[in-house]
Amino acid sequence: MSTAILTGQPVPGSSIEGDLRSLGFDVRVAADAAEAETLLAGVPGDERVALVDARFVGHVHALRLGLTDPRFPLAAIPGAVTAQPAGRQALTRAMARENSAGGGTTLVDSLADRILTALDADGADVHRPELGSLVAAVPADPQARNEARQAVTDVDDEAVRLKSAVKSRDGFFTTYCISPYSRYIARWCARRGLTPNQVTTASLLTALIAAACAATGTRGGFVAAGVLLIASFVLDCTDGQLARYSLQYSTLGAWLDATFDRAKEYAYYAGLALGAARGGDDVWALALGAMVLQTCRHVVDFSFNEANHDATANTSPTAALSDKLDSVGWTVWVRRMIVLPIGERWAMIAVLTAATTPRITFYALLIGCAFAATYTTAGRVLRSLTRRAERTDRAAGALADLADSGPLAQGFAEALKSPARRLPGFTAPSSPSSAVPPSSPWPR
Repeated sequence: MSTAILTGQPVPGSSIEGDLRSLGFDVRVAADAAEAETLLAGVPGDERVALVDARFVGHVHALRLGLTDPRFPLAAIPGAVTAQPAGRQALTRAMARENSAGGGTTLVDSLADRILTALDADGADVHRPELGSLVAAVPADPQARNEARQAVTDVDDEAVRLKSAVKSRDGFFTTYCISPYSRYIARWCARRGLTPNQVTTASLLTALIAAACAATGTRGGFVAAGVLLIASFVLDCTDGQLARYSLQYSTLGAWLDATFDRAKEYAYYAGLALGAARGGDDVWALALGAMVLQTCRHVVDFSFNEANHDATANTSPTAALSDKLDSVGWTVWVRRMIVLPIGERWAMIAVLTAATTPRITFYALLIGCAFAATYTTAGRVLRSLTRRAERTDRAAGALADLADSGPLAQGFAEALKSPARRLPGFTAPSSPSSAVPPSSPWPR
């Protein structure tokens, strides 16, 4: 269980203690900095701990964003700072220094804010969530407190939470045809204790049923398959929105989401091809071509994103043109649609499955994906050729990690390492230890 230590002068009628308990915190009260340090030392090292000013006024969702996000070892909002086990040492060190400087006297200024200043001075990486219209403040006097409370009343906490559950950048079909109602499904799931991974699994099962319906080869089966494929996509959107709504992020969840997306789509291709075969039309070659094309697209997308994950800047003319086009509203949606993201792609597949034949569906899919791949690859090549910014070593390391070499490839690499070093023009990387994993057999 997480622990929250309330510091500062208590405010009559404040809901902060109840708000923290609603977020799963065990609340303890400290009269001064010395007692806060003692309470901090008493919290088990494998638990999250938060320091919160008792005078805090704000939305519950502001506290949720600042104090419960599992992705960050250290995080803070005005009047509150939290540390997960990975950040406890930095928090304890900052608390000890602040207590020593303040002499353990009764708290007047916000201890949480002073600790945050000390963490920044130590160079700690403290996450500060974007609160937008949400309120998070430590009023200094009754008038300021009343104004802050009025500001809290003026903003619908739940409406902001629902809106933030939806991706800010998504495809046209997802934004206008799915997200307007899938966010409410996500809230329904959160209130019943369902996890994003459970919703992801439900999406997979729905898609497999859709594939089975397509495999029947009947018109009714094709119609049912199209409807179920859209239902699977709704659940696919819901799992991410549920994760953002309830801040249930995990590495396993991200892996399941990406892996199940490929499994669902390829299983549907196979079901569609089997259904066509039952009707005497062999489209297995088209189905295999669609799988290969989509696999290549995903590998290229992942590689490009990793290579540019933490590049310092991109001043290429291509990037400048893209930024300029973003200022023209309708071009944003057109460019998002022509790359055929999963929403548009699955909608096209579902409609064509229900209304036409598997062969026509695969023809349209191959043509659309080939055009999308050509468009995105051309843009990325132009960005890379004209790029004037330096990439960091992290990108090189990430690309090296993509090499999933088996024993045969590793044997060849080991045998060719010495000859490769003698080739004209061979230059060792400037930072080999960061660019190539220690266990890699490739030349270092």
